[in-house]
Amino acid sequence: MSEKNKSGVLKNIFGAIVEPREAMQRISEEQKILKYLIPIIIVQLIVSVSELPKLINFSILQAQELPNFSQNTIPMLKTIVTISVMVAPILTPVLTILVVTAVIKLITMFMQEDGGFKQLFCVNILAYIPMVIAGVVGAIVMAFTDPQNIKNVSTNLTVFLGSSVSEKSIIYKLFSSIDPFLIWSLILVAIGISVVYKMNIKKSTLIIFGIYIVGIAIRIFV
Repeated sequence: MSEKNKSGVLKNIFGAIVEPREAMQRISEEQKILKYLIPIIIVQLIVSVSELPKLINFSILQAQELPNFSQNTIPMLKTIVTISVMVAPILTPVLTILVVTAVIKLITMFMQEDGGFKQLFCVNILAYIPMVIAGVVGAIVMAFTDPQNIKNVSTNLTVFLGSSVSEKSIIYKLFSSIDPFLIWSLILVAIGISVVYKMNIKKSTLIIFGIYIVGIAIRIFV
């Protein structure tokens, strides 16, 4: 990648934070998916590698609580965790962005709005950046957390709940759905929609947060 391309990528990635609309406009016109997706995957891989020792220790501790646990299964467990941790940073952003893009495209088709799928996918790559930042924050917190407690490492509001609150309770499900980084990401998605579809930002925000609220309701009551 040339120095010019590198500077362009960094400009738009950081632009998603400081000047999101302008960055979304540039990337929607450029329509270079891998150019922006690869840096995100690389960062997430680095984060995952840093978390791997703690995740392996946590998995072993969890397995040791099983009644039929055998020490002979530890090597296999380590392999499974390692593969999972290395594959997730590659698949998660791709599948997340793809699903979000497809859902938005389907809804906007019913609304008879006109916008390109590739353009929408590109702006949603930038909209995913807050989730990458959330991963970095989580990795930093995990570095100072004992392996047996890493299950509690999160950027959502469940960090304010006591350990006595059941994961099946309504309050836990509600709080686990409210994450500042997710909300930031959704705001960027709304901006991206307004750019691609040349739509009023209020309308695109209503679409995105309407989907978000429906998703929370389904999670709580279904």
